[in-house]
Amino acid sequence: MRTEIIAAGVLVASAVLGVRYLDRTAPEPQTRNLAAVTAPTQTQNHWAREVRIAASRDHQFYVNAEVNRRSAKFLVDTGASYVALRDSDAREAGIYTSHTDYNYPVRTANGETNAAFVTLDEVEINGIRVEGVKAFILPDNQLAINLLGMSFLSRIESVEARAGELVLRG
Repeated sequence: MRTEIIAAGVLVASAVLGVRYLDRTAPEPQTRNLAAVTAPTQTQNHWAREVRIAASRDHQFYVNAEVNRRSAKFLVDTGASYVALRDSDAREAGIYTSHTDYNYPVRTANGETNAAFVTLDEVEINGIRVEGVKAFILPDNQLAINLLGMSFLSRIESVEARAGELVLRG
């Protein structure tokens, strides 16, 4: 079990460092894949503190976050390059899309679909706030839960998995 936790920590740290490097060197992505594309960094970060998220029974990390000051539940997903929001949660956060906005082909765990590409005003988790977060909006039937991807995670100070919890520092 300890080896798995150490391996997870190394994987998360490598993903964060890799995305930070690529954010500085890569232009806006042409490929639209939630699991393989890196988002460029936009506006400034507002770092505040440390947040600890205990692993759930399924060994995943779930967190409540504020999107544009509206609460939404997320699965922390270091394999997702972007934050991904269910359409219903996007509307709750004041983000309205039309059918014609869903013109970005993406690959998810549920297969291929189309998504709307947006910039969220802010995403905040217990005082750790990032502004100008790139995100995809997907139809509710294509996304079971919102994903907190690397377009948020790569812009905070650190992400570390240890002793059955995920530690976010900002």
